[in-house]
Amino acid sequence: MNTIRILAAASAGLLLISGAAFAHEMDTDQDGLYTLAEMQTEYADLTQEQYDALDTNKDGAVDVDELQAAIESGALPAME
Repeated sequence: MNTIRILAAASAGLLLISGAAFAHEMDTDQDGLYTLAEMQTEYADLTQEQYDALDTNKDGAVDVDELQAAIESGALPAME
């Protein structure tokens, strides 16, 4: 049973790492924040309303923590 848990944790970690690499590429100006236009390169159908909902701290941009939370909650699909 422990082996299954270890494998599941390792798989989840790899998905987060690969997602982080794509997120880094999506941040074209490398400021650590994702504008609606940047996010639409990965999520073409993302609307302003959906983007605003992802911006949970309401600072006008989606940061890496908000992006990760959206993916983990299922609000956004994992990046490929």
